[in-house]
Amino acid sequence: MLIDTHCHLTYEGLFENQHEVLARAAAAGVGRLITVGTDVPDHAKVLSLLRSHPQVFGALGIHPHHASEVEDGYERFLENRIRSEKKILALGECGLDYHYQFAPKLLQRGVFLNQLEMARRIDIPVILHVREAHPDALSVMQDFPELKFVVHCFTGTPAECKSWLKLGAYIGITGIVTYKNAKDVQDAAKLVPPDRLLVETDAPYLSPEPVRKIKTNEPAHVAHTARFLADLRGASFDELRVQTTANAARLFGEKLLAT
Repeated sequence: MLIDTHCHLTYEGLFENQHEVLARAAAAGVGRLITVGTDVPDHAKVLSLLRSHPQVFGALGIHPHHASEVEDGYERFLENRIRSEKKILALGECGLDYHYQFAPKLLQRGVFLNQLEMARRIDIPVILHVREAHPDALSVMQDFPELKFVVHCFTGTPAECKSWLKLGAYIGITGIVTYKNAKDVQDAAKLVPPDRLLVETDAPYLSPEPVRKIKTNEPAHVAHTARFLADLRGASFDELRVQTTANAARLFGEKLLAT
């Protein structure tokens, strides 16, 4: 099977159609999904999905876009939620985003560091969001060598990809890799060792070719990204499917594959 290692089933376009979305994912061979909560209100919706659908697992974190919205006590609240739900497999997504800067850089960094410290206490992998902030995020992660993590929706350069790989990162590739103008992402994707590659949709965003005109991306479409990646890397689709599933289980834990 394939695993969509990063989607947002709680977002508009997916949450209200969750049963149909998950049925289409299953028909496309996507047997497991990790839905990612990005702020405190979103976390409750993630937990409701986990309890309703056995194939859905989760991650909870504070996205850098929401760093300025956190209130006192959010860390304890978040940590308690992660510790109390067995289907939460990672902390995230968290990180730095200098493209929109919905929150000041210094505040983003503080919220990011707080979550990394939490992940270290809990001993849980981390899903990173890094956009136009790779040097600063790399500098931060150098102080957390014991953490397992993925740089999700990688959009950096091949050189930045190499730097992340040196730190032991897994690299998450979305439908962006299928776009004609995404040469940097394509070149980076070819650099990733087979045992560090993950596939994801980031649904409802970033629909891949050949369904790019579909406004709401969904987990079933990760199969298109996987097929493109297999061709790009000179592998068969079955080889890539088996490898990325094994990689996801290694990063997020074998319970991801439990029936």
